[in-house]
Amino acid sequence: MAHTVYKNIENKKIPSVTTILGRFKDSGALIRWSNAEGLKGNKYDDVMKKHQDIGTSLHELAEMHILDQYYELPKDETLVCFNKFLTWWEESDYKINWTEKSLTSDLYQYGGTADVLVNDDTIIDFKTSKNFYPDYLVQGSAYMQLIEEVDKRKIKKFILARFPKSGDDFEIREFNREQLDQAFEYFKILRTAFDQDKELNKIVRSKK
Repeated sequence: MAHTVYKNIENKKIPSVTTILGRFKDSGALIRWSNAEGLKGNKYDDVMKKHQDIGTSLHELAEMHILDQYYELPKDETLVCFNKFLTWWEESDYKINWTEKSLTSDLYQYGGTADVLVNDDTIIDFKTSKNFYPDYLVQGSAYMQLIEEVDKRKIKKFILARFPKSGDDFEIREFNREQLDQAFEYFKILRTAFDQDKELNKIVRSKK
């Protein structure tokens, strides 16, 4: 899955949801994890790429399955995640509106690609992580704004579907509109802080 470049109506590059969230993400857990991997003799970049590749592969396979397209089963750890997805998806009964739709907000100047929209009012996002994290909900709220602004649909629910690489269980969490609205208030603060952070970096790095 190619990296998406988001641009506004003036054809200027704007940040993605994940870029904005990543700028202010708590790095403590990541540092501890990378240290543990280093003690095992693993290279940080190699391990990160492997995890990212599994996540990307799951998204691609899930999309092809949802759209009833041809695909081949993977032979790596992705199969564990995908089998969990299949178990959950076959028990579900959603009306599919679209998958992997990239959108940009002129109002808030950011872009994002939501995994799936179902039932006209519900966003679904797939994860392969070991747990749920607050920024997942914030990410969902940013997608909510994009869909309502561009797609003109009223979002009522956000579903996080987690299919971890280890263990037997998958986990599904649902968040209502009130929770999404609360999360988006936080995202708006981060969006403003993102631009301010860029400007401060320019000032600090300026040689004048």
